Amino acid sequence: MLVMVPEAGEMRQEGGVYVKGYSVLVLSADRTWRRAVQAMLEDAGEPGFGAEYAESLVGGLDRIAAGGCDGLLLDLNLADSQGLSTLVEIHYQFRSLPIVVLVTREEERLGEQAQQAGARDYLVKEELTPLLVGKALRYAIEGAKAREMVRQAELRFQELFDNAKDVYFTLDLEGSITSLNKAGEELSGYTRAEAQGMNLRSLVAPEYLSQCCEMLQRVHSGAEIPPFEIALLDREGRRVLLEVCTLLLYRKGKKEGVQGIARDITEHRHLEDLLRQSQKLEAIGRLSGGLAHDFNNLLCAITGHSELLTDRLDATDPAVSNVAQIKKAAESAAALVRQLLAFSRQQVFYPQVLNLNEIVAAVEKLFSRLIGEHIEFVTELAPALGLVRVDPTQIEQVLVNLVLNGRDAMPEGGRLTIATSQCELEENLASRHGIVPPGAYIVLAVSDTGVGMDAETQSRIFEPFFSTKTMGKGTGLGLATVYGIVKQSGGYIGVYSAPGRGTTFKVYLPREEQPGGRRQPRLPGLTRAKSYRGTETILLVEDAEPLRQLAREFLAGSGYTVLEARNGKEALRIALRSESRIHLLLTDVVMPEIGGRQLAEQLREHDASLAVIYMSGYPNDRMLQSGILEDGVVLLEKPFTRELLLRKVRESLDVSADAT
Repeated sequence: MLVMVPEAGEMRQEGGVYVKGYSVLVLSADRTWRRAVQAMLEDAGEPGFGAEYAESLVGGLDRIAAGGCDGLLLDLNLADSQGLSTLVEIHYQFRSLPIVVLVTREEERLGEQAQQAGARDYLVKEELTPLLVGKALRYAIEGAKAREMVRQAELRFQELFDNAKDVYFTLDLEGSITSLNKAGEELSGYTRAEAQGMNLRSLVAPEYLSQCCEMLQRVHSGAEIPPFEIALLDREGRRVLLEVCTLLLYRKGKKEGVQGIARDITEHRHLEDLLRQSQKLEAIGRLSGGLAHDFNNLLCAITGHSELLTDRLDATDPAVSNVAQIKKAAESAAALVRQLLAFSRQQVFYPQVLNLNEIVAAVEKLFSRLIGEHIEFVTELAPALGLVRVDPTQIEQVLVNLVLNGRDAMPEGGRLTIATSQCELEENLASRHGIVPPGAYIVLAVSDTGVGMDAETQSRIFEPFFSTKTMGKGTGLGLATVYGIVKQSGGYIGVYSAPGRGTTFKVYLPREEQPGGRRQPRLPGLTRAKSYRGTETILLVEDAEPLRQLAREFLAGSGYTVLEARNGKEALRIALRSESRIHLLLTDVVMPEIGGRQLAEQLREHDASLAVIYMSGYPNDRMLQSGILEDGVVLLEKPFTRELLLRKVRESLDVSADAT
């Protein structure tokens, strides 16, 4: 009895055990041979065969098309068969179907021709045995299945090869391309046909040519090739940086070529450069802020003692002019320190919600005079511009510095443009000096048609004291100040330039959704008297002795009683032991162990009406949030003059008296 296997390779049960069988279509009009084949298939052993029969070519083709047929046993002597042409037709329609041809002994030559036309094997009818039939069919079917598995594997590999995001390639031993995937086509700009045979040396950027030759030498020597980076030039000459991993290919023990995977890391390296640049600027900013704090203490002592010395000299004394020069130099140094503080984002920040067009309009006339008649000055201000939260004075300084930079880039004249616009970024915007995250921004752009800058200059343009000007023509702090102000305002800045093509600076400031209220700097109020003198008791706390002595002399000279302390702990002891009431605390912000803010809080527990003035070379502690002055806090920035110190003291005392 025949075992019918309706599906190709389906399991059938025999004696409680499942064995795998093959489904075979016997296509023959000779019933005698069909019966003989049927008997032989029953005795062919495992895996068993299930057979179906067809007497005509048309019926056989319909059965094959229905599916589930693992193999075909074909008698070419069908009534509607055309011999080998029929075989060719079946093989063309069902290319993966294994065919074994039945021929007579006289037709053995026909069997050989059938193999050449696509049959897997042929059997001579007069020589058929169960073993021979089973062996031929199993060989044909299992061989076909193996070939199909290989074909599917190759297809999957080709799909992986073609659809990979990385570049897959192979090279011969001379470095010529032998295969390339779609990603390689897109990256290089060459089609596969064009790339085929191109040597790697012709694609490598000149500075990497020696490295390329070294890699090929390692190939010839059979040495292992570690992962490496290399830059290629695409069809348009664009430089693409690649990270490459390669493996030597061997065939029969001999080197045949190289296969490799390459990943485009151009953008990755660009982002790394941005991060390093940002970290470098941040480190410079911290160093600048720390130096500025200590330097301000020295400058305060220099300017203060210059004032005292001037008071003690007769107006006709020749030394007066020398003292004036000392004070002038100190004031110039103080201006440089303020620029350093702006760069390091550690200056006092008085923000207002406003329209940038208002600031540009306010300084437009100044710029016309500033840049000279040889430069055409143009403004392109967007109507209905959104609002931003910035310190208007600092934004004016940003504009002044950028305009001066543009003017200096056009010694022979040109065009300088200030433009405003607004934009919505839906994804990160990368520039040379950082990444602008998605969001709503107001954009301030300052453009010139000057000499432009190369990439190396652009990478250092915001560093303090970096300047392309000749010695003595600029401090190198103008653009560093711009960078610091923009970052402190919560914004971002980018520069776009090329030699001979001018420069554009773009400042991105977050758009303020609601106008809210304008926040003006809080001042302690106006004094009722023109004089800054007084008789109150002041607790002076400053760890820098020269500055403490100077402040004491200023205050004592104006009638105040001064109690001195070198630090917070000493100030607490003095305050608790003082028999007279302390009216005002004048303290440094940053001190060891007990800082100025903590000291003020402890003293106010005993006297809530105590007036407090904080002194600082840079406002960078917890009482100042992101450099924005809190309400009710009075800050005296170092270096200060005698007049400024006495005015702040008098105003704070008067406000405290009014409150009580």
